[in-house]
Amino acid sequence: MFRLMTPTATGNTQSSASIQTNAQTSSSKPTIEITTISDETSTTTSTTTTITTTEPLIPIFTCDFSDNSCFQDNQLIVTSGTEFTSSDLSQPPRVPLSDAASVNEPTGNNQKCKLPYQLSIDNNTNTSNWDMWFCYNNTCPTNDEDVSNCTSGNYGLISIEPWETNKTISSVISENMITRDFVGGEQCLLYYYYITLDDDNDFGQQLSVSIRSDNISDSEIEIDRLSIVDMKENRWNQRNVTFNSTSTSYTLIFSFEVRDGNRTENEANNKTIYFALDDIDIYNRNCDDLIEPSITSTIIPTSETSTITPILTTIGATNPPTTPDNLGLVLGLSLGIGIPAVLIVTIVLILFMKKRKRGHLNIDGEDKNSIRLKRKDGRADSDNLTRYIY
Repeated sequence: MFRLMTPTATGNTQSSASIQTNAQTSSSKPTIEITTISDETSTTTSTTTTITTTEPLIPIFTCDFSDNSCFQDNQLIVTSGTEFTSSDLSQPPRVPLSDAASVNEPTGNNQKCKLPYQLSIDNNTNTSNWDMWFCYNNTCPTNDEDVSNCTSGNYGLISIEPWETNKTISSVISENMITRDFVGGEQCLLYYYYITLDDDNDFGQQLSVSIRSDNISDSEIEIDRLSIVDMKENRWNQRNVTFNSTSTSYTLIFSFEVRDGNRTENEANNKTIYFALDDIDIYNRNCDDLIEPSITSTIIPTSETSTITPILTTIGATNPPTTPDNLGLVLGLSLGIGIPAVLIVTIVLILFMKKRKRGHLNIDGEDKNSIRLKRKDGRADSDNLTRYIY
């Protein structure tokens, strides 16, 4: 007897999942050490620094004739020039009527004298026919056409009478005035001078400047000479001379000379010739550097050493987050429920796929294409099983 039976699939699925989670907590902190080690090296850098300084202007000798101490001889007269002011304006003055500073410095209204100018004669519009280069009665016109008071000072005056031919004045430049640093170096002599102009008559007027070392006798060195030709106008003229000092102390000598013999024989020449000096200064540098200051450059080599030392760097990692106490329970429930559900879904899908391939059972009714299976004795099977073949 042959019986075709359809298997019945029943299954009891029992799953148990036991997951034990131990949350490990520890007070120790795991660290990650990153170590950077550099070999010790040294680097030397050489640089050159140039320091530019301005050499200070040091006056070695100065004389503005504010007193009589500049020169040792009594050949010189200190005057302001005002006593030579004359009411006779038909001729220009034969001596300075004011010192050099009075016409070089600002007047009482902070303006300089407007030079030259012509004097008014007899308080009217008539003026002199010659140029005035000095303050007159201690006043002078300025650029705003006002008459202002001059800054009054003194100067040194030398007079050569008709029977005289020369005069000399001198001053010692001592060691307390000139330091040893200046010995053999350049020095600058500045001074203002005046020589009488007498109708352009040349009597052989000469002015010379010399220095004499105090440790050598009869060794005068002439450093400057000028004559009446150097007097362009009847005014103060400035002179500057660069020379070299030869010792720590020397004597500065001014010589005044009239070479035209005895002028007393000629009435026209029987006149006093005047020389004047003012604002005499000696500085510790070349005269050209008085306009542009002397600049000294000092080169200083320097070196700089930099050293690189080993560096050890340790970076500490933070503790991993501590596992909470209920994390084991959550994981256990998730695995215990999730795994059986997945198995059930998988089995259902497998059976469904098999059913589609093999066909399906129809117990309640018969299809017109179905074939009834019978026994060998010709009777129908009692279990009413019918296989449908498509």
